[in-house]
Amino acid sequence: MAPAAGIVGTGSYLPEHVMTNHDLARTVETSDEWIQSRIGIRERRIVAKDEATSDLGARAARRALESAGVAAGEVDLLILATSSPDSIQPPTACHVQREIGAWRAAVVDVNAVCTGFVYGLSMASDMMRGNPAYRTALVVGAEAYSRILNWEDRTTCVIFGDGAGAAVLRPVEAGFGVLSSYLRADGSKHETICVPGGGSRLPASPEVLAKRLDKFHMNGREVWDFVMEAFPQAVRESVRRAGLSLADVDLLISHQANGVLIRACMDRLGLPMDRTYLTVDRYGNTSAASVPITLDEASRAGRLRRGDVVVLVAFGGGLTWGATVMRWAGTPADGIGLEAAAQPALSAGRT
Repeated sequence: MAPAAGIVGTGSYLPEHVMTNHDLARTVETSDEWIQSRIGIRERRIVAKDEATSDLGARAARRALESAGVAAGEVDLLILATSSPDSIQPPTACHVQREIGAWRAAVVDVNAVCTGFVYGLSMASDMMRGNPAYRTALVVGAEAYSRILNWEDRTTCVIFGDGAGAAVLRPVEAGFGVLSSYLRADGSKHETICVPGGGSRLPASPEVLAKRLDKFHMNGREVWDFVMEAFPQAVRESVRRAGLSLADVDLLISHQANGVLIRACMDRLGLPMDRTYLTVDRYGNTSAASVPITLDEASRAGRLRRGDVVVLVAFGGGLTWGATVMRWAGTPADGIGLEAAAQPALSAGRT
């Protein structure tokens, strides 16, 4: 039997610039009270003018490798989940590979929007199980959504932030690591969350730019209804496939789309809020980066222990959704404390 693949290191990176709800209220018609009560966000991070998605991804990747005690030259597979790439081509993963020096790695971008990291994690696990040449995988979620938002659209610009998270996978002992995955999509709802322009369907043109079709669009009501069904479905089915029950789940890490929405979904599952971990209040919705950022923080905050059953669940454009169940094998960074973890990582992330 092929060895299981498990997470042995995590890392994350958030840009320095903090944008509060009060900052947004000076540019669009909104308020701190409205955003916090309906979305659960009080601030988010925004990239600097000279930062791109690959810069964030490379910094998170370095921290994950440091956490795992793995050199970049040992990485066999690098998967980058993003829907805000540096450019249409080449893959943004190639830029991350170059920045960290993972020269032996096969690289690929995955665009499943906010579900991207969960898709990438499942792909990496399956590839490692099926091909012994892939012994070490690095899965990164990185986004610079501030570059694709319409900052005059108060229904979307208040939601998103920039950031990156990463995880290192290696073979772990039987019974640990990834136990099951459940991935789904519904392409008939592709217009619910989208950036319509800039591709081959609607190439960049003065008309596309004038109509803001190169910017992010979302139907919030349709997204809420979709998530209220997809989130519980993905969690229940992935847990069932792992041969477990909801009572066995020690920690559920959700895509940080909306704090109010996460609470509603946890309630629908009958799970208390102390079995999840939130970062949306501080970082907003960082799309494919939100799950690995939150996983990294939970690990460093001491919320994960060896043997814990962990569920990662996400949902996003496409529409896409999915969940992965793991039995936590443990990482060197578990429980070392967020403040202690930040200092050495900051210098490493800026090289």
